[in-house]
Amino acid sequence: MPSQDFAESLLHGLGRQAASVESVDEFAQSMLTKHPSALRMRWGLSQDDVDFPLRPIAWYRQGYESTDPSIRPSRQLSYAAGDYYLQDAGSMLAMAACETDQALPEGEAPLICDLCASPGGKATALLENLGGGFLLANEPIRSRLAPLAFNLARTGIPRYAISAMDPSDLADQLGGVFDRVVVDAPCSGQALLGRGKQSLAALTQTQIEHSAARAQRILAAAVKLLRPGGKLVFSTCTFAEQENENQVDWMIDHCGMLAAPIDRLLPYESHHDSKCAYRLWPHRHQCAGSFAASLIAGFDVASEGVFRERKKKRKGKPSATIPDAVAEIVDPASVRLKESEVILWGWPVDAPAWVESVAESGPELAYRTGQTWKPSHHLARRRDLDHQAVFDVDADIAAKYLAGEAIACDQKGWLVVRHGNRGLGWIKASGGTGKNHLPVSARS
Repeated sequence: MPSQDFAESLLHGLGRQAASVESVDEFAQSMLTKHPSALRMRWGLSQDDVDFPLRPIAWYRQGYESTDPSIRPSRQLSYAAGDYYLQDAGSMLAMAACETDQALPEGEAPLICDLCASPGGKATALLENLGGGFLLANEPIRSRLAPLAFNLARTGIPRYAISAMDPSDLADQLGGVFDRVVVDAPCSGQALLGRGKQSLAALTQTQIEHSAARAQRILAAAVKLLRPGGKLVFSTCTFAEQENENQVDWMIDHCGMLAAPIDRLLPYESHHDSKCAYRLWPHRHQCAGSFAASLIAGFDVASEGVFRERKKKRKGKPSATIPDAVAEIVDPASVRLKESEVILWGWPVDAPAWVESVAESGPELAYRTGQTWKPSHHLARRRDLDHQAVFDVDADIAAKYLAGEAIACDQKGWLVVRHGNRGLGWIKASGGTGKNHLPVSARS
């Protein structure tokens, strides 16, 4: 049982929300329990697209829980192929507030910014249901960029860029640009206690106040990024009222934001006057728990949308020799290229004009080892391209490939290994053998 001090600290942080907790002991015990990850199905897929039993999650139409404890969803081919993303069911509350589990209105092509995007649980859901829009996935902490880039590449959709800017600096450059901004704010992380990713210091008033102050600075930048009438979805993985409902009050009272209630989330409504804040509780909803709020930018306070491009000194670089495996797939006229010393990125030609000025990375086309350019793993995952040089494999061969093994192949050259019409990665085949070029991070 949790200690009396634990329960008292928890109640103190909950503030007015404590009235919603029937049993403090049950809540505290559930907080310290590790809840299994849930499946967020790729947009357009359902539980019928996997071969193990699932049950729906009530608050998110694309969310499911596995009902067979002997199945490890992370070891399934459908996971490797990008058919679903694994995350705590509670984190899907924010995606429900973004309404990424329903079709966009016809003709809508939103510009979206995920301001604190890594590791990509929310960014990938936004990207999968983007239509002809564009996503800027911003992550200020550079050490967290690699998992974000990997997870975005798993979607096979190229309509994104990754930036690594302080939110205030990004708002200065792209103020008033976005139709939607998502802020999964850094917080005390009380909902992470059960996974061992946070300590009991998360319950202290010092940590709560520090986290609230940091999040408020980020939220101020988020407001500036919105166009008039744009939507802000704010979420945390903590239960402290100061980090949650109080922030909503501050945005309404001091930033000119307006409440934007979501009718279908009414069963999860927080004890709050705005009617636009929602909570999941671990002891009620069998997840780690979370908070989300939905607001819109008032027309009298939003930025005017002035894009200021950063000026960069141009440095001479040797021009890239695009590998044949890339040139056969990607029409140069269909992409806007950006090259570093070792990586070549390519955005759709209709990407926003500001992309190159803020992008740290994006959809990779090729990478260089020494003087040789090779096709990127990201390119093999693309679902919008005609991969003509492919090697179709059955489930057994796919499993060997995903384990990092070389596979038998009677073709030659760079080939996309494909299972069930979904690209898994590259091999370079010669002499009857396909050398495995799957990145270590993608192996299972």
